[in-house]
Amino acid sequence: MIVFIVSWVVLSVIVALFGATRRIGFTKSFFAAMFLTPLIGMMIAAFSTSKKEVHKKKEMDRLSKEYLDLINPKK
Repeated sequence: MIVFIVSWVVLSVIVALFGATRRIGFTKSFFAAMFLTPLIGMMIAAFSTSKKEVHKKKEMDRLSKEYLDLINPKK
């Protein structure tokens, strides 16, 4: 029984480390893995958007806004 609990927690931490690179984050992915299953927690973290993708989208939005401001100056 102890081996099962320890392996559940270790797998949940591994899922949380993967989730730390995603938008869901470490804490949410850890609790998803602990209270559901590590496999379902991994699936939830995998379907979460990558932090790099979020950063790229914000940068593209900022650049497109700057471009629109340049071509359509406010009077």
